[in-house]
Amino acid sequence: MPDPIKSDDLVFHILNVGFGDNILIEFPVDNDGRRYYGLVDCRNSGKTKEYLEKLMAIRPGRSNLEFICATHPHYDHISGIRPFLTDGRFRPEEFWDSGFRHNSQTYLRILESVYLEGIHMVRVSSGMERYFGKVQITALAPSMRLRTKYATYGVDMNNASIVLRIEHHGEEAVLIKSREYTGAKSLEAEREAGKSVVILAGDAEYDSWSHITEEFPRLERTTSHEPLVKRMVNYLSCAVIKVAHHGSMHSSPLDVYEKMIPEDAVISTKQEIGTKTFDGEELKRGLFPHQSATIALEECGVHILTTDGSYEKVKGLAHPDPGSIIIVVPPAGKPRLTKLNDTQTITPEPPQTV
Repeated sequence: MPDPIKSDDLVFHILNVGFGDNILIEFPVDNDGRRYYGLVDCRNSGKTKEYLEKLMAIRPGRSNLEFICATHPHYDHISGIRPFLTDGRFRPEEFWDSGFRHNSQTYLRILESVYLEGIHMVRVSSGMERYFGKVQITALAPSMRLRTKYATYGVDMNNASIVLRIEHHGEEAVLIKSREYTGAKSLEAEREAGKSVVILAGDAEYDSWSHITEEFPRLERTTSHEPLVKRMVNYLSCAVIKVAHHGSMHSSPLDVYEKMIPEDAVISTKQEIGTKTFDGEELKRGLFPHQSATIALEECGVHILTTDGSYEKVKGLAHPDPGSIIIVVPPAGKPRLTKLNDTQTITPEPPQTV
């Protein structure tokens, strides 16, 4: 049976907007008993605003967003952002930006609105951390090594994408950090991680993942040389991964998923069929998600949900219809997922149980 969404739950609303990303983060209640929100990419502002209003009707919150994060300047991730920047009801405190400058007029107008509305601009790099009560947000990408190449356009825009690791601790995140060097052992360095972690991967592709795995390595203690190599927290371990780049063939290699060991994967997408010719033979294949991406996830035993239902339909699984996907993460607990039943143009009712 579904459980009710509680006041201390962290909730991710991955809206079905077709081909694009549109993720509303519903934070646990603050000291005033109200929710607050963050927005990671926005393809459809109308559906997002309507959904947020419905959400606040059942779980009251502050309509002004804590932040809007534009993972990178592709249209399917940013086309709905500007209406939030210029609307006094929703105007965010901060705008998070990867720093990749693009000649898109849509993106130029976003930056102009950030300036004119007096919104704080935050340029995100790997290692940046923000704390929202028990919720810790760590940027895994973009790497500074990629950022220094932006001006040359030697970086593919997808690899400029912001990747966020979001963990819901069992207590205040700042207090956990304060004990890192207390006593003979580092509790932070030696704790298990991943059970209450969701990773939002934007559109990061191979170049970005190569830097992520280098900068956030999985280190293990050896029995023969215990003083030399100690076990560290695996920052890539997660319970849920929002798959990069709509599950394209370049979204993430198998070895990255083996480091993540997620239980669930969510793909925000709209399936397309592409053709390619080899030696005169025409090959038809699904592109989003691509078979290579879903096979890599299957190899790791991951349960896959797609907003368009294409994967579920092909595999003969439950939830073969399109729908937004909801992830509920209790404090230091295992996430629960459900899929709603909405099309690209229909705004669903936010769930009260998952």
